[in-house]
Amino acid sequence: MTPMPFLLSKAGVPVERIASIGSLLYVPTVLYFLWAPLVDMKLRRRTWLVLSSFVSAGLLAAAMPLVGPGHLTLFTALLFGAQTINVLVSAAQGGLMVTALTPVEQAKASGWTQAGNLGGGALGAGITLWVLERIRLPLATLATAAMTALPALAALTIKEGPPAAAAGLGDHVRKIVQELVAVLRSRRTLWGLLLLAAPVGSGAALNLLPAVASHYGVGSQGVLWVNGVAGGLVLSLGSMLATLLPGVWDRRVAYAGAGFLNALASLTLMAGDRPGVYYAGTVFYLVTTGFSYARFIALVVDVLGPGEHGASTRYSLFLAAGNLPIAYVLWLDGAGFQRFGTHGLFGVDAAGNLLVFAIVGGAWAARRYRTKML
Repeated sequence: MTPMPFLLSKAGVPVERIASIGSLLYVPTVLYFLWAPLVDMKLRRRTWLVLSSFVSAGLLAAAMPLVGPGHLTLFTALLFGAQTINVLVSAAQGGLMVTALTPVEQAKASGWTQAGNLGGGALGAGITLWVLERIRLPLATLATAAMTALPALAALTIKEGPPAAAAGLGDHVRKIVQELVAVLRSRRTLWGLLLLAAPVGSGAALNLLPAVASHYGVGSQGVLWVNGVAGGLVLSLGSMLATLLPGVWDRRVAYAGAGFLNALASLTLMAGDRPGVYYAGTVFYLVTTGFSYARFIALVVDVLGPGEHGASTRYSLFLAAGNLPIAYVLWLDGAGFQRFGTHGLFGVDAAGNLLVFAIVGGAWAARRYRTKML
């Protein structure tokens, strides 16, 4: 998603066409719960993870030499295919967390998962751009494919039992659906899903920080520094900090608490219009967003419920539902900026986090009080 626009622009492809391709490549990340059930069938999830990584890397390697207006349709089709297969890595990883780890280990793994997604993504993009500018395209293509595929081999070290037995494809699908229905009937799951869809921990303003930098007197170099590779590493640091929380803590409260910290970062960005405020507030926002994303994954894993047939399917479905707040909070942040400038943007962003924290914190305190009285 970072090197692709650079390559296409360098090859003379219009910006509006690059934007269309970029938006198309996001479609599999929204809809992949439709084919995620594949990961719950036949093979071990670690095997699916490795296969998905290598096949998507192969399609990526086939696409890169086709950059340019002359082969744009085939280039886009290959990248779309690579993305469609690569999202199964997420489904396999989520299913592995549920089936191969204890609840305490799941909470830790959620932080490391997001650290890999955010920090690895930022480093991978930076390394790929560096390679593309210094090495001939055939070698750069092989290097990029290797970075996509080879790390997946680590999954083979995970201890995992054989796939859940089923009479056939139809029987397996029925069992996956039965598990999903049973989980959705759980009151705990429904409350968890409501929290995942609530305006907390979305980090939506992250997408608008570069756009408002000039309002703080920050130039392009400053934006590139705090919102580029360095920003991705700060996000990763926030996710790793989440691994320090005890795994036995209530994950709903911990997620709401992460949103509260993110709200404090938004309020920091409302403290003035100086470059120092932007830099400090942005770093604070990045750290707390990475922290929130890690707690988000921990909550997703927590509400999946029992069942070995459809763990990856439920993980993909709940993850897709939990990404909804990023879209609508981003829209609300934009509306806040339109009316009240940067104060409106970050005020709206903070308000959703504070509201949910107050509701969840109040419910938790009331429950503890009732338990104590009993």
